[in-house]
Amino acid sequence: MLLCILIYTRTGCGLRTTVKILGIFEEVLEGACGEAPSYNSVSNWFKKLGLSIYEEDHPVNSKYAIIMDESITINREKLLLTLAVPAEHKGRPTNHADVKVVGIQVGKSFTKDDVSEEVKRVGLNVGWLPDYAISDQGHNLVAGIAAAEIPAHRDISHALGNCMKHVYGEEDDFKELTTKLGKIRLQYHLTDKAWLLPPNMRTIARFMNLECWVTWATKMLGCYGNLDDRMKEAYAFLLDYQDLIGELDVCIKAIRHLEVLCKTKGYCRDTHFECMHYILRNVIGNANSRRAKLGLEMMDYFLKESILIKKLPDYAHNISSDIIESDFGVYKDKHSKNNLSGVTSSVLILPLYPVISDYSTAKAQDFKVRLANVKLREIEAWAKSHLSPNWAIERSKMLNNVG
Repeated sequence: MLLCILIYTRTGCGLRTTVKILGIFEEVLEGACGEAPSYNSVSNWFKKLGLSIYEEDHPVNSKYAIIMDESITINREKLLLTLAVPAEHKGRPTNHADVKVVGIQVGKSFTKDDVSEEVKRVGLNVGWLPDYAISDQGHNLVAGIAAAEIPAHRDISHALGNCMKHVYGEEDDFKELTTKLGKIRLQYHLTDKAWLLPPNMRTIARFMNLECWVTWATKMLGCYGNLDDRMKEAYAFLLDYQDLIGELDVCIKAIRHLEVLCKTKGYCRDTHFECMHYILRNVIGNANSRRAKLGLEMMDYFLKESILIKKLPDYAHNISSDIIESDFGVYKDKHSKNNLSGVTSSVLILPLYPVISDYSTAKAQDFKVRLANVKLREIEAWAKSHLSPNWAIERSKMLNNVG
């Protein structure tokens, strides 16, 4: 059973593929690993285990922080997820084994009051409120966490991405360059020039994901002299934006350096001063007014975040919400591809995932007892009280109920 759960949760395999892999093991090992289960059994197993862990493993035996975020709209709904993470940074980037899913809420939207109530509910279940919270700069999350009277950090990646947006988002040369990059992707994508096209620019969180195309543009300028005449003509427009591309490259590298520093060491007084000195040397320095403005915005972000570490000075803080974005990716990978489904009980993979992300932790779990203690009707009851009706199922029932 453990092998089955590990294959399904830790790979990109679906339920049926997992069963096929187990069938191969059964054939090669001549039945030593037991008979392969049906895909329905695998589905029931991970939902039972997820529900058991979610409802029974709430207590946190030390100081903790929460990471909150809401997903993009899935059909007509959003998923509001809350993770508990040790309040003291571990001196390395946070991984799945460090977190515990303490809140799963589904709805069309979440107001400030909804977020505040969820924070208080988590605190009640754990036994005490978190030391602090981490979120992106979603207005409802910021306001709701503040209403619950919990100190909060702004996620470093979202915050520095917003700094870039404030400085460059409305600049004429930046808008001209991104417009041209979009046009050449459409113009050349079915031609023999497509092999050198820039990466696609994301619509959502664009300023958090500038690195890929800025790096492409920098490399294209570096190898421009090696291109043939046709390719030179196609990409000659980049020469007009050399200064901007060089400027963006410096800014992106600075942001990545600051992110790696804070995600690896945690955010404390030492890393705060290290970040401030780095910005002064490498972003502001002798830069033009635009890059200097970016440096000042970045320093303002760190100055505001430092207020919280002055209030809680005994340990380094987590200041990144990357792990919750990864959780959304885990759920998206396992979620039904039918757009009518909305958020389904497969969301129970999220409480299970941290437990099985490390093999030694997974092996120590008494999964058989957990399976025996959770009935299928409990999963149905949980889904009924926490999730909206599944339109895909409703459609199938209606269309098949003919005559």
